Amino acid sequence: MHWRQPLRAKLALFAALACAGCGPPEGLQKVVVDGVVTLDGAPIPNGEIRFLPIEGTEGPVSGGPIKDGQYRAESRGGVPVGEHRVEIRAFRAPTGRQTGTAAIEGGPAEQYLPQQYNTKSELTASVSSSSAKQDFSLSSK
Repeated sequence: MHWRQPLRAKLALFAALACAGCGPPEGLQKVVVDGVVTLDGAPIPNGEIRFLPIEGTEGPVSGGPIKDGQYRAESRGGVPVGEHRVEIRAFRAPTGRQTGTAAIEGGPAEQYLPQQYNTKSELTASVSSSSAKQDFSLSSK
């Protein structure tokens, strides 16, 4: 049964080496960001917000769901500190009549915000350790 001890040691070493670099980059500081997103003064009922690092900011894309105008980007520790391009999407049931199972289950969602707030977004946010609140007032015009 002595053969198990070297095997356990090798497995432990392998696991340690495999996880090296699994965590966030050294020195990467994140903060939980929350706020309100409105369109023409009304809260967006259902959507998502994404923070994409720009201008030398390191880290992953972060974000979270928008529900009744409120969002909280807290997954994996939040949003990296630095400059970000912001993409916002809002969803609703597609216009027109639905029949069958799709109508019962809600069917596919339609993204209705102009591209200037998502795929062609010029929205930015500067996130610092003291700026955990970011509100966005959008206009459909």
